[in-house]
Amino acid sequence: MAVVFVTVPFTRRVVLALRNTDMLGATVTGSYTVAVAGVVYYVLFNRRLADWVAFAVVAALLCVVTVLLLGLSIPEERVHFLQYGSMALLARSALARGTDNYAARNLLLGIALTSTLGFLEECLQGLVPWRVFDWRDVAMDAGAALIALILDELLHDRLRLRQREETPRGAR
Repeated sequence: MAVVFVTVPFTRRVVLALRNTDMLGATVTGSYTVAVAGVVYYVLFNRRLADWVAFAVVAALLCVVTVLLLGLSIPEERVHFLQYGSMALLARSALARGTDNYAARNLLLGIALTSTLGFLEECLQGLVPWRVFDWRDVAMDAGAALIALILDELLHDRLRLRQREETPRGAR
C-alpha cells in the first residue's frame, strides 16, 4: 500500500507518457495477461486444486477480466481490479498470518481494510492538484477486493463451502 500512496503524485505522468506513446492500453492488457496466466498456471499445476470448482473460478476470472477490458473505455480505470484485488489478497493473507484461520472474519476484514485503503488513496488524490477524488474509484476498489477474495475463497475453499464426499457406510 505504501507504494500506491507514494506514487500518487507521479502516476499521472506515467499514464500520460504511456498514452502519448499509444502504449497505455497494451500495458494494461499485458498486465492482466500476465496475472491471469499466473492464476491459470497455479490452478493447472496444483494437484490440490484439480477439480471443477477451480476451473469454474478461472472461467469466472476470465469473464471479469474480459468485461473490464472491453467494458471500460478508460485504461486507467481497468487497473483498479488488478491493483485492489491483489491488495485484498495480500491483506487477507497478512490478517491470517500466525493462525491457521482463514475464516469469514478475515474475509470481511480484508474487504474492509482494502476498501478503506482505496478511500484513503482517493482522499490523497484529492489533495494533489492534477488528480481528483472519485467515488466511482472507491466503489471499484471495494468491488475488486470483494470479487478477488470471493474467487480466492472458492478456489481454496477456506470457508469449507464445498460439500465433502460422504463416507460409504461401513467404511472407516
